[in-house]
Amino acid sequence: MRYAARVAFITVLALFEIVAAAVSIGSFQKPIGTYGFLLSKDVTFAEIDPGSLTARAGIVTGDRLLYETLPLRGRRYAILNEEVPGGAPIAFAIVHGARTRWVTVRATDLLAIGQTESLTYAIAGLAMGIVGLVLVLLRPSRMTWAFALIAPALVLPFPWLFWAQQSGGAAATLFDVFVALIYAMQPAAIMIFASRFPSDRPTGTARLVDRLALPSGVAIAGLYLYAYLEVRYSHAPPVHLFSLYDLSVVIPGLAALLALISTYVTTRGAARSRLVPVIGSFVLLILADVLQQIVGEHTTNNTVSFTLALLFSLSPALIAITVAYGIVRHRVMDISFIISRTLVYTILTFGAVALFALIEYVFGRELEHQGVATILNILAAVGLGISFNLLHRHLEDWIDRFLFRQRHLAEQRLAAVARALPHASTAAAIEAALVDEPVAALGLSSAAVFRHEKGRYRRVRAHAWTDDEAAELDADDALALRLRADLVAIDPSDLPWPRTDLPGGDRQAIYAVPIIVGHHLEAIALYGGHGTGEDLDPDERSTLRKLAAAASAGYDHIAAVDLRTRLRDAESENATLRGVERKLSELLAKRLQS
Repeated sequence: MRYAARVAFITVLALFEIVAAAVSIGSFQKPIGTYGFLLSKDVTFAEIDPGSLTARAGIVTGDRLLYETLPLRGRRYAILNEEVPGGAPIAFAIVHGARTRWVTVRATDLLAIGQTESLTYAIAGLAMGIVGLVLVLLRPSRMTWAFALIAPALVLPFPWLFWAQQSGGAAATLFDVFVALIYAMQPAAIMIFASRFPSDRPTGTARLVDRLALPSGVAIAGLYLYAYLEVRYSHAPPVHLFSLYDLSVVIPGLAALLALISTYVTTRGAARSRLVPVIGSFVLLILADVLQQIVGEHTTNNTVSFTLALLFSLSPALIAITVAYGIVRHRVMDISFIISRTLVYTILTFGAVALFALIEYVFGRELEHQGVATILNILAAVGLGISFNLLHRHLEDWIDRFLFRQRHLAEQRLAAVARALPHASTAAAIEAALVDEPVAALGLSSAAVFRHEKGRYRRVRAHAWTDDEAAELDADDALALRLRADLVAIDPSDLPWPRTDLPGGDRQAIYAVPIIVGHHLEAIALYGGHGTGEDLDPDERSTLRKLAAAASAGYDHIAAVDLRTRLRDAESENATLRGVERKLSELLAKRLQS
C-alpha cells in the first residue's frame, strides 16, 4: 500500500510538472511585462523606471498611491512582486501634492526577456523534477523527497498566474491557495535537502537546519496564504507584508547555504571533492533566489532583474545534472540497475502494445472482423497476464546477461557460492565466503562478519577494517538488538548506533544482514557500498541476503555435524562403558560363585 501510494503521488506530481512545463513552452511567445515602479511601506512610489510607461504617465517618486483603487493585478505586482502580461493595463488613483488624479498605465513589454525566462524555467524545472521523481521512486527518503518537491514551484506557467490576476470567485481563490502552498514548500524542501545531502543523515549545524525546516515551511505557508488572501480580498495597504515576505525567502535560503557549507567543512578526504559540483550548483540556486528577492524589491532596472531571474531559472538544470551524477556516486542508486529495469519494462510495454495493435489492424481493419479482434484482444490480455512474470524474469535475465555481463557474472558467482555454503565443513570457510566473495564479485569497499561467542559478537573476518576498528559487538549493542528482534536486513543508519570505532567515508557499512540459525542470531554481516561510491542496488542486496541465508544453512549444517559427532562419541563411550560394566558383572558373578 505504501509503495502504491508513493507511485500514485509521483504520477500525479509528474503529470502536473509535465503539463505545466508544456503550457509554459507552448505559450513562451506571449509577452511578459513590468509596470516599472516600486512602492515603499507608506504606499508612496519609491522608485520608477524612467523608460517605463508609468513614468510617461507623469507619476514621479514621492507620489502616494491610493491603494484601495488599485486593481488585483496591480496589487499582486506591487506586493507579491509577480510578473504581469506585457501591455496589460491597470487604472488607479494617485495623490500628487494636494491633487488626486486617476492614471492608466500599461506594462512595458519585455518580449525577449519573457521568452527566455519562460523557456528556462520550464525546461530547467522539468529536468530537476524528473531527476527528483526518479530518485524518490527508486530510493525514497526525506532527502530525495525534498529534492523532488523543489521543482513544482519552478514550473508554474505564467499564463496560469496571469489568469489568477484578473479572476475572482472560488476557483481563483483555490488556485491562490495552491500557489501559496507550492511556493512555501520550496524553501522548506531546499532546507531539508541541503541539510541531508549526500547521506540523508544530517550532523552538526545541518541537523539544526533539518529540524527547523518543517516548522519554517509551516510558518512560510501561513504567511503566503495570508499574503495571497490579503492581497486578493483586502483594499487596505498590507504594509506589514513588505519585509516579512522577503524574509520568507532570504532566511531559509541562508539557512540552507549554512547547512551546505557545514557539510563541506565536515567532509573529509576524496568525498569532499565529489561534493563540490552539487554544493556549488545549490549555492548558485540559493544565492540567485535570495538576490532576486532582495534586489527585485529595491530596483526597477530590467537588466539586473532579468540577469538574476535567468541565473535563478538556469540553476535548476545545473542542479539536475550535478545531483543526478553526485547522488549516483554517493550511494543513492546504481545506474546500471536503473537502465536494466527501464529496458525490461520498455520492451514488455512496447511488445504488449504492438501485439494489441497488430491484432486490431489485421482483424479489425484488414479483415473487418471486429468480433474476432475483440476476442483475440481478450485472449491476448489473459495470456499476457498469466505469462507476464515469466516474460519479465527471462527478459531481465537476458538483458543482464548480454548488456550487463559483468554484473550478471557477479550474481552468478555469488549464487554458486550460496549453493555450496550449506555443505561447508568449517565456520572459517563460511566466513571467508561471506566477506571475500562479495568484495571480489561486487567490488565492495568493505565487509565484515561478527559471530556470536560467549555472550558477544566477535569480528572473525573482515575486509578493509583496521585493527583499531570495532573488534566485537556487545549482545546488547543497538544493531545486535535490532537484528535479533526483527531478523531482517537493515541499513545501520536507520537506527541510533553511536559508535566511533566503525569504518567511515567510502568504507562505511551501509547494509547489515543477520545470519539466523533457528531463531538465534548466529552472526552479523556488514557490507559497505561499491568501491566507486555507488549504493548496493536492490538485486545486490537480495543476493547478499541469499548468501546470508545459505551461510545460516552452513552454520546449521556444521552444528548438526558437530552434534552428530558428539552423539557418535557419546554412543561409543556409552558402548565402552556398557562393555566394561558387563565384564565387571561377569567377574563379580564368578567371584561370588567361587
